[in-house]
Amino acid sequence: MISHATAFILAAVSVAAPSPAPTAAPILKEIGSVHVSSYCTAFYRNFNAAVHPLLQNDATLEQTSAALDGVNNLWSALNWDQKFIDERLRLEKYVGSLLVSTHDVQMEVNQLRQGERETNDPQRAQAMHMLAQELQRAVDKQVQMTTDLHWLVVGMMDFDIASTELTHPLGGITLADMRIPAQGKDIKAYLRFDGMRDRLRDAETKAAGWAGSIVQNYC
Repeated sequence: MISHATAFILAAVSVAAPSPAPTAAPILKEIGSVHVSSYCTAFYRNFNAAVHPLLQNDATLEQTSAALDGVNNLWSALNWDQKFIDERLRLEKYVGSLLVSTHDVQMEVNQLRQGERETNDPQRAQAMHMLAQELQRAVDKQVQMTTDLHWLVVGMMDFDIASTELTHPLGGITLADMRIPAQGKDIKAYLRFDGMRDRLRDAETKAAGWAGSIVQNYC
């Protein structure tokens, strides 16, 4: 007889071991004003257009974190089957939002790369290049997290909560479930969710640093 926790993990996306808890929030924000030039205009327009959906995605990932906590806790609930459906629907909504927003950010980062061509100064071009590179790293990490979460939702859809083979007393808690180590039942650890958010924050913080440098030195 297979336990609920084990069957669910097998149905979800297969990724590596857990990572450290996330660090403090990055200093990433829209820029209020810049000097007038084709280089600065490209920077201002595309950087702000990229930052807005990036921050929206960060807020969505915070909501996703709470939903994943809900998944971790549902196995001990008497009405775990209804909670399972509720959390799956929440995650499905968040994944849909992330898919749309990451596409928007990618378009703006592509445009930001074009801003390198608006100057003949190699230092300005390098600063714009590094800004776009760090924003791209943030986009790539959000895309990776979105992909993993998508396959988690698919796994939840495939999980047969009505199967008699998986029906146990006390909301699915069995002796076999109790013997599984805590990390083995932690879907956030399984998805390396917190560690990925750490790397996302690192990219955003470095992007903020390059943006600040452009404003201070060139715009």
